Amino acid sequence: MVKHHLKDIFSSPRGAMFLIALLILTAEFLIMVLIELVFKQIYGLNISAVFWEFLDPLLLVIIVTPWIYVLAMRPLEKQRVMLQKQFNELSITAVTFESREGVVVTDANNKILRVNHSFTEITGYTNEDAIGKTPGMLHSGRHDKEFYQNMWQVLERDRFWSGEVWNRRKNGDIYPEWLTITAVLGAEGQVTNYVGIFSDITDRKAGEQQLRKLTAHIQTAREEEKTRIAREIHDDLGGTLTALKMETYRLTSKLSGNEQTAPLLEHVESMTQLIDNAVGVTRRVISDLHPTILDDLGLVAALEWQCGQFHKRTGIACEVIGAEDKDDEKTLDKTTAINLFRIFQEALTNVAQHSGATRVSAEFHQGDDETILSISDNGRGLPEKHVIAQTSYGMRGMRERVAQLGGQILFDSPHGGGLRLTVILPVATGHKTEREI
Repeated sequence: MVKHHLKDIFSSPRGAMFLIALLILTAEFLIMVLIELVFKQIYGLNISAVFWEFLDPLLLVIIVTPWIYVLAMRPLEKQRVMLQKQFNELSITAVTFESREGVVVTDANNKILRVNHSFTEITGYTNEDAIGKTPGMLHSGRHDKEFYQNMWQVLERDRFWSGEVWNRRKNGDIYPEWLTITAVLGAEGQVTNYVGIFSDITDRKAGEQQLRKLTAHIQTAREEEKTRIAREIHDDLGGTLTALKMETYRLTSKLSGNEQTAPLLEHVESMTQLIDNAVGVTRRVISDLHPTILDDLGLVAALEWQCGQFHKRTGIACEVIGAEDKDDEKTLDKTTAINLFRIFQEALTNVAQHSGATRVSAEFHQGDDETILSISDNGRGLPEKHVIAQTSYGMRGMRERVAQLGGQILFDSPHGGGLRLTVILPVATGHKTEREI
């Protein structure tokens, strides 16, 4: 400890000057001793006194100059380099602070110390308005206490948080921003400040909303086109196949009474089998395009039918809970019903391809405030902290469908493992109004 303290003293400018003075005194004493006791004893009779007077300062300069450089100039050079580095860092900090993103600096107690010009442009609050207050002055009311509690838990754990926040400007307008908060640590690892950097993403959100509306329009157009094609197949091709089947029955009845036409009867029966196969394929295509049971009997009946088809195709047990709500669910509008049905189809596809499950169950309930569709399986579920990949078009498609209906979709693990998908829609979205009915 004492050694370290002495090192700090001698590394300071005052300590360096003290060492240089001590060095000069010591060197001068040694030179005088050397000249008087050595050089003059050897060469004193042959060399004049002027030479000895000149030799003293010369030796002093020769001996002391390198040490002065080591003790004084070199530390000054290091200090100059360090100051230059600090200046560059401060320049970078100044440029960053005055960037297009809003910046707010708080102390460890979350009291605002300083904001930049972009903060004022985005929020309307000046540096004088904000100093001494907390960022809570910007809260819009769209986030509950749990949201901010989770934010601070992540900050305390990771010293970093990033996410989308809805805040309020000074004029009362609510706007979305992308916020990044970083904790600044002191020498002993304690938090000394928080630095928040945010950007106004109003334009981006507007673009996302336009894209979502366009996607919804495309999906609606596709469903309408599928319905039209299914209807034409049912009316035209289905009618034609039915007429052909009736003709083969008539032909069979005429040929069956004549022994000479027995070979032809076998061909007619083969034709009948081909027509039956074509009818089955036609029905399956019509159901894939647009399940008529959805229009005729409602969503729950369509879910039960889809469960049956899924079980036949994969062997995985499937059931629908909530069949008692069949009468109530008929009030669902067509857009909501078809979207929930498509979500159910996509969920079953994911179960068959990825889950390894042996059982699937779906629950459908309609309350006074919301409509809920929950789909659970006993498969392997999602890995911890799973992030939906850019190529997971099925899951992203389900999220887009729910977002278009103004609801939310949740993924979690039910008791006993597996995966549970829950779609929650507000009643205003899930039901027709009295005028529509």
